[in-house]
Amino acid sequence: MKKILNWVLAATLICSASVFTSCKKPNTELFNKVQGKWIVADLDGEACPTSFKSVVTFESATKGCYSISEINTMTWENRTPAEVTFHEDGFTAIEEDGLFTSVLTATVNSITDNEMRLTTEWTLTGGTEVLLHEFYTERWVRVTDDFEQSVIGTWEAQVQNENKQQTWRWEFKADGTYVFSLKDGDSWQVFEDEMSEYFVDGSLLCTRWQNTASSDENRDWWEIESIQDGKMKWTALRLDEDLTTHTETLELSKVQ
Repeated sequence: MKKILNWVLAATLICSASVFTSCKKPNTELFNKVQGKWIVADLDGEACPTSFKSVVTFESATKGCYSISEINTMTWENRTPAEVTFHEDGFTAIEEDGLFTSVLTATVNSITDNEMRLTTEWTLTGGTEVLLHEFYTERWVRVTDDFEQSVIGTWEAQVQNENKQQTWRWEFKADGTYVFSLKDGDSWQVFEDEMSEYFVDGSLLCTRWQNTASSDENRDWWEIESIQDGKMKWTALRLDEDLTTHTETLELSKVQ
């Protein structure tokens, strides 16, 4: 699990730019297999906590995008566009943002309709200094649902909070902002935060909020399991301080 934390730092810095290039022979056959949306499931044989997950979409043989929210480096990328090139056994990504240059070499070891296993090499440099050089084995799974539009609206859930049964409400707006409200007893408390934003890419739901301009930024991460008949189910694999994990679930009802 410790390697996951290292991967997050590398991945979020790598995601700070948006140009994918390669000098190897293009491989349209591989693109035909990977076209679509994928989410990271495992890193080095361990399940990836939801807070570390990223979503990658291959839109064409040259275009793609990615989404990730990471609190340690304050990365917030919502479908950031990328130019993609495939080579014989995978793809190579080179990205620059003026401060960092990152190179990702990915070898696709196996791929089915719903799962892809990769070996990746991550190198991050700042000027002439190599800042990170890491190797990982990863498993990505295909995302077949995209809940970006169907999540829009107002949803409620019953939550046990500090020995109290409370009703929590989220109003997800089309502009990427949301309003959170809490009903405790007979009264509603609406949180008029300085900033409250969200994005949904595929099944990954990421939120961030800041109570005041001077307060710390908070974040949360869920995977949407389903939205059907006015019900929405969330699940998340949480990483504890001792690096063990536990699963949380939440069921929400749409407010008519």
